[in-house]
Amino acid sequence: MKHSFVAMALMAAAIGMSSAFVACPTASASISSEAVKTGGQDSLYPVVSIKDDAAVAAKINADIRSQIEDMKAALDYRYDDLQVSYKLKYEGQSYISLVLCVWTYTHGAAHGMPHYRGVTYSKDTGERASIRDFVRIGSDDAWRIYNLPVFSGSGKEISKYQLFRDYASEPLSGNFYLAGHGQVALIYQPYQLAAFVYGMTSIILPEGLVEELNKKNP
Repeated sequence: MKHSFVAMALMAAAIGMSSAFVACPTASASISSEAVKTGGQDSLYPVVSIKDDAAVAAKINADIRSQIEDMKAALDYRYDDLQVSYKLKYEGQSYISLVLCVWTYTHGAAHGMPHYRGVTYSKDTGERASIRDFVRIGSDDAWRIYNLPVFSGSGKEISKYQLFRDYASEPLSGNFYLAGHGQVALIYQPYQLAAFVYGMTSIILPEGLVEELNKKNP
């Protein structure tokens, strides 16, 4: 049941080809899964391969491992089981974007607890991109973003009355993934915007808004 929860919580991807983040054609990439034993659980780590550029792929894979270790090190509570999984969210000509999940379970708890982190890499250089490489958000833009729909981990829009009453008081997330078609999705952890049952929640910035914000915030 714990394994199925992780799989369910990491569903819902908008994988598409976007012209907004493309500089020029690059070599194609592929992702496979490496089984890694994490305590008593079998974890799946992503392994990126880039055609004709093993050095870039190695750089990406080393950073993915580093990000997972950083997520594990940030856990400040006791747990009995830990599992790592991931979801490919987007691959375009120049970028690849994933969401990593570190899931923990404490014996006797009502459910496990997943933690999500988006990672986006240049297929040209292997560098991990920041959110400002795609969208520049000002401190006065929060009201516009929190008026956008909020989506659950299964990709369904959450109605406003099912969101926490003060959800718009949360700081804007810098945790993100590319959602295709010029869109950038902000990632929120369970319990930040809505109840645990909705899993990872996302606010997807449409391409038009992304372009508008980038013009407004040089």
